[in-house]
Amino acid sequence: MNIAQTKLPGLAAIFLCVVSLLLAMPASAIKSLSVYVLFNGRAILVIDGQQRMLQVGETSPEGVSLISSTTHSAIVEIDGEQEEIGLHIVPSIGPVSEPGDTEAESYETTVTLEKSSNGFFHAEGEINNKSVSFLIDTGANNVAMSVSMARSLDVDFESGRKSLASTANGLVPMYEVVLEKVTVGSIELDNISAAIISDPGPNEILLGMSFLGQLEVNHSGNTMVLTQR
Repeated sequence: MNIAQTKLPGLAAIFLCVVSLLLAMPASAIKSLSVYVLFNGRAILVIDGQQRMLQVGETSPEGVSLISSTTHSAIVEIDGEQEEIGLHIVPSIGPVSEPGDTEAESYETTVTLEKSSNGFFHAEGEINNKSVSFLIDTGANNVAMSVSMARSLDVDFESGRKSLASTANGLVPMYEVVLEKVTVGSIELDNISAAIISDPGPNEILLGMSFLGQLEVNHSGNTMVLTQR
């Protein structure tokens, strides 16, 4: 899961994030800075191709200081200037069509989500025609679930590519698979990459960027709008 990689305490640490973000830092020799994994209070960054694990308050050998970090974004300081780094969410735009062009407008499918009382976005959907509840995680690069959840959904994860996931408990076995179909509301996508994490894995199914990255996502206040064109 670019696995990651939003705001789920203790869960987004499961996912390997590779989020390419270039910072404009004219006084610094640093050429590139990427997020690899985000935790609450710490982060793994890729600085000019080198992985660096930083706790809040620490500074890398390249001179990057971690000011704060959540599972959604991190604030770093370079040459006295602070920058927030995290995932880029494509803003929602209106349908590209001429007035009266109903055929063009018909290709747009929208799902609106409201933030729950715990501060997160959830969505009802399906994986391979089986009903599930998703936790929206724009910090996770792939859909992610535990081995137990995968078994309950009859996901053939054992035939997937074996890998390792970096978690708060260290490295744990992981299987990389492709889900035949993933549905959220009226939005349906095929062949979605997923990570199956050895138990104990996430206690909810995380809907990451392998699905969300194919949509337009507009997040404003307590509302998130997913648009498929």
